[in-house]
Amino acid sequence: MSSVTKLDKKLARAMATAPKGLAEAEIPNAVQHRRSLPTPLDMIEVEDRLRSIDPTAVEHMAESMRNLGQVYPIQIRTIEPGRFRLIAGAHRVAAAERLGWTHIESFLVDDLEEEEVALLEIDENLFRAELKPLDRCRFLARRKEIYERLHPETRHGAHLMSPSRRHSRNGASPSTDRALSFVEDTTASTPWSSRTIQRSTRIGERLSPDLQAALAETPIARRTMDLERIADMKPDKQQDLLQRLQTAPQPPQSLSALMADPNRPSSPRKTDLDRLTALWSKTAASHRRQFLEYLWNEASEAERDEFREWLAEPGTQP
Repeated sequence: MSSVTKLDKKLARAMATAPKGLAEAEIPNAVQHRRSLPTPLDMIEVEDRLRSIDPTAVEHMAESMRNLGQVYPIQIRTIEPGRFRLIAGAHRVAAAERLGWTHIESFLVDDLEEEEVALLEIDENLFRAELKPLDRCRFLARRKEIYERLHPETRHGAHLMSPSRRHSRNGASPSTDRALSFVEDTTASTPWSSRTIQRSTRIGERLSPDLQAALAETPIARRTMDLERIADMKPDKQQDLLQRLQTAPQPPQSLSALMADPNRPSSPRKTDLDRLTALWSKTAASHRRQFLEYLWNEASEAERDEFREWLAEPGTQP
């Protein structure tokens, strides 16, 4: 018995013991029911992904799928009979291939419009715990672009009340003839707060695509404050950063490192003598005398003679 079959049996037992009427209950916000289907992996085309495949994530997912089976179906769209385009689940597909599977459980989403499919892929990526801040900014900016194209009435701030405030004080439901704003809809669809969504979307909208691509594989992609500073820069300044990135001998660790003047001579490393001299200049006269007495008591007789000779030399200040 496969892991998927075992999971189906557990779900069936859970439904059998559920409160009466649960299976027939209507869920107003549920997606229209779809049945999953076993799909040959060699019929699925995986290309033009929003996010590149992470080999470490694939390894962990393969281990989970080996032990538990495939818990969540991937989502696919028909290209032509016998050929499908992957919409969501690239890491699951890679893990299945790693395990030597020939088929994978899939949901067919041919009933969705092309831009709805794009939102589906974006939202799935936004739920990833390992998502870098730069990717989050990029996905949210793209989500806003698509969402406002689907709901043009929301572009200038028109929106329905947030889900938690949809009822008036007397209990009556207000009109629901307007769509949620992009921020409200995204807050309901992803794990991010409205403030994070607004901040990240602004960064994604203001960073040039070329600069985003150049930053993607640098540590700066994980530094939200640096990304926000870059987003506030004018286009010519962003172009300057792009040129610096393209000519940097190695990926910069931070925006400050990227913006540092490469022609400025580096400061010489401080020696122990430099540190002692700096400390001496800040020390009180009484402590200096105590330190000199300490040095004299710790010195050997030969060192004391050397010190006396040095003091006797012309031009030496006592």
